[in-house]
Amino acid sequence: MTREQIKEQFPEATEEQITAILNINGTDLAAAKKNTVDPKTLKKLQEDSAAYQKLQQAGLSDEEKIQKQLKAAKDAEAEFKKKSNRLDVEKILVTAGLTEEDYKDLIDGLVSEDAEASKTLATNLSSMLAKQKEAAIQKTKEELMDGTKGGAGGSGGSGGSGGGEGGDDESDGAKYAQMYNAQYEV
Repeated sequence: MTREQIKEQFPEATEEQITAILNINGTDLAAAKKNTVDPKTLKKLQEDSAAYQKLQQAGLSDEEKIQKQLKAAKDAEAEFKKKSNRLDVEKILVTAGLTEEDYKDLIDGLVSEDAEASKTLATNLSSMLAKQKEAAIQKTKEELMDGTKGGAGGSGGSGGSGGGEGGDDESDGAKYAQMYNAQYEV
């Protein structure tokens, strides 16, 4: 910034004020230049840091290197076990008639590193669902059977010891069968 630029910005400024502004500006520029890192210096520092990291790795004892590799191998093995067990659990659940949409929120709770525990949980879940399904089917059958009166053991419309009026003695089941036959012309 020059004196002329300051006068343009502040036409009423005195010479002392202009000098003060220039001094402040100069101080700020000097500080900024002092804190700026030369690109060549920065690149050298980055190279030194990378070399230091390599030296640290090389400075590990053989036992430390082995322990590091063992930990990585154990982590990979645990991940593989979980993925394998997940496939087994999915197979059990699909065999039980579930879709991925049905079990997607549950599967993470069923899968662990222990294959037997994972399979047992999945089998127990599928067994419970099968029992509930069977109970629902049975209940529906019972409700449907309760809805019909009479049944196969009643006195039919003809051939029985009844008075021969036939149509009035029909069971609800027989009436339903007639309606069904009439509707579908069986």
